[in-house]
Order: sequence, then C-alpha cells, then structure tokens
Amino acid sequence: MSPILSILIALAALLQPQALWAKKIPTATPTAVEVPTETPSDTPTATPLPFNGAKLYTFDAMWGSKGSGNDQLNGPEGIDISPSGKIVIADTGNSRVVVWDANGSPYKTFGSFGTSATWRNPPEFNHPSGVFVHPSKHLYVADTLNHRVVVLDEKGMVLSSFGTQGNGNGQFNLPRDVAKDHFGNIWVLDSGNSRVQIFSGLGEFISGWGSFGADPGFLNNPLGFALNVIDQTILADTGNFRMQVMNDKGAAVTAEGWFGDGPDQFKEPGGVAITKDGLIALTDGFGRVEFFNHRFDFIGQWVAKDEILTANYSPKFHGIAADQENRFYITDSQNGSVIRIRPLGAQETPIPRRATPTPVDSNPYGGVGYPIR
Repeated sequence: MSPILSILIALAALLQPQALWAKKIPTATPTAVEVPTETPSDTPTATPLPFNGAKLYTFDAMWGSKGSGNDQLNGPEGIDISPSGKIVIADTGNSRVVVWDANGSPYKTFGSFGTSATWRNPPEFNHPSGVFVHPSKHLYVADTLNHRVVVLDEKGMVLSSFGTQGNGNGQFNLPRDVAKDHFGNIWVLDSGNSRVQIFSGLGEFISGWGSFGADPGFLNNPLGFALNVIDQTILADTGNFRMQVMNDKGAAVTAEGWFGDGPDQFKEPGGVAITKDGLIALTDGFGRVEFFNHRFDFIGQWVAKDEILTANYSPKFHGIAADQENRFYITDSQNGSVIRIRPLGAQETPIPRRATPTPVDSNPYGGVGYPIR
C-alpha cells in the first residue's frame, strides 16, 4: 500500500466519529416572557396616619369663668356628681366647695379660707383639691394644705375631720382625692407621701400602701384616683407620666403610658373617673382626656382644641367625674370652668401594644418612661 493511501484511510477513521459527535441534538426554544412596565401615576401614595383612637365623646357644655362669684371658680381641681345629679366642685383657689345643678347654675357654696373644722359649724379650708359625695350624701373633702379630710353633712356643716401633717399611719402630706370601696371604707390619696391610705367610715386608720419611686408598684406625686367594681385602684401617677393600676392590696397590676402628647402618653395626668359601664377616663393637663377599656387598653381620646372654638382657648384639665348618663365633667383650672362631654356610642378600637420604652431624653424632668405592657 502506498503511503498516500495509508494517510487517506487514517483520515477517514478520524472523521467518522467526528461526524457523530457533530450531530445536532434538538433543543427547546425559550418563550419570551413579557415583563410588565409600571405606568407613572399622578396620584401620590397615601401615608398611614398614627392611630389616635376612636371618636368616643364630643363637647356638650361649658360653665364658669375665673373669679370668686357664685358662678365662678378659681383654679378648680376635684369634682364629683351627687346621687341627685348635682355638680360638686373643689374650688381650690377660693378655698371652698361649690355645688351647681346639672345645668351649671349655682346651688350652694360651703367653706372659706382657714383651719377650723369644728363639729356642726361651717368649715374652713386651705386649698381643697378633692371632693367625694358618699351615698349617704355626706361630703368628704381633701383639705390639701391643712393635711386632713373634712366630712360635711348635706347642709355643709362639719361632721368630723381626720388626719394631721406627717408620714405616719393616719397622717397626710398633701391629700388630694377621696374614694370609697365596696366595704364602705374610705380611701385617701396621700399624694405628697406617694401612697394610698384606707380608713373606716369613722376615719379610723386601717391600712396603707405605696411609696415613692418609678418602678412598677411605686408612685410619684399621684394627683387623682378611682376604684373600679372589684376595688382595683386606677391612679393618675402624675410624676411618672402614666396610668397605674393596683389591686386592693396595693400590688401592681399594670401600667399604661409614658411621657408625650400622643395616644397612650401623658404630660400631666391629673384626674380619673370610671363610668357605670366601666369606661376609664384620665385627664391630661393640657386639654386632653384619654379613654381606656376595662382591660386597660387605650381606645380613644378627646382633645379640647378640636372642638372648642373660643379664640386663644388654653385649658389645663385636672379633675374629672362621670354621671349616670356616662357623661364626663372636667375641671379646667386655668380658666375657672367646668366642661361636660357626652358619649357618641362609638365601638372600641384598641391601639396595638407598643413595647419600646421612651428614650431617656424625651422626659424633660429626668428619669425614664415606663410602658410596662
């Protein structure tokens, strides 16, 4: 075999498998996917607003002005509603108690400035801050700067008084509010001692609880309180910028709020009231009332500036009381007036829990905020 033929045979052997390898295997052709394109819109995306609670109450009436007349008030603080619907007010700056009818018309006035509390005589007060109308129609007055509680009959005459200045059992340092439990005992908010004291109906000391501090179960100059149907104490824990709830033995149940002017926040919580249906209301000094349900969830607020159109109206709310129609009466110590708000019957809308503590520097008075739950 010639060399040329040998070369051709070798080339043929090499090319035969190459042809097999080069055989094309069919492959699927991918289908083109249409990518949607966004059409520019002229409508901006809405930003959700913060939850401010349901609209539960609206403005109903306002009475009074700053002064010392029968239809005037000077820095009023405490307020209560009598069984007959009369409005009973601690006219603090005038060192007296005034009684108006349900329409805000003057009815009676009790007391004057001084220190006397003699049986069957007219009372003297020094900066009375709290009033409580007992079912017996006797009137209990937290006579704050006299560091005592004075008990009056229906005619405004002194029946008894109890308490002296101090921090011992049965003594007070700036008592500011009075309430009654279901056993008939009298509870006194001893604000300057940051505690609550409990007395018999005759003014005999039974027990007490509370001390100064910021942790759960401690108080800082509380200005108002109320008892619910199971004798839990709901307190305006003013110096701690929160609502605090204690059981009947003084153990902490929960607390709501911290420093601020938003929902579930306080700058100066002052008064507490509970309706017959269990709705809890707290005043926050500068023109707000915040509402909580029986589980102590924030459900709404009423803001005076949203409804009261008086020019340059600048309120400072303090006391609050509820009547049998679930209306609230609020003392405005700045303007010497009483405001009534009425319910709208809106459904409860609880605010979601927020567990993030207030930053330390958000409290202008030092310390920290305590959103306990």
